[in-house]
Amino acid sequence: MTPQQARNVVAILQKDPLFYRNFGVWWWHVKGQLKANGFTTDNLSSLGDFTDQSDLVVDSYEGLTTVDLDRKAYEFQWDHTFHKYNVNTSLTPSGEVYMVQDQDVE
Repeated sequence: MTPQQARNVVAILQKDPLFYRNFGVWWWHVKGQLKANGFTTDNLSSLGDFTDQSDLVVDSYEGLTTVDLDRKAYEFQWDHTFHKYNVNTSLTPSGEVYMVQDQDVE
């Protein structure tokens, strides 16, 4: 994630904190990338330490590079935003139902 992309995501989340749901299973990667770009809870309360290391997340990320994960997150967000805006239930790449719920937000 480039610094500009990180700033854009933070700007959206500052206006609409539940927008994180539109990243689905990829939210945890996005959250980590925002932190890697220097953003903290001072910028966005959702950047706390809560994460999901469930098998669904680990299996979804397996074998993917950071660039791959970025691409998957943005593609998912784009599609989800228009079809299921801020709905927290979606499917993983393997077709399993996944509910994203970040305790730092909700």
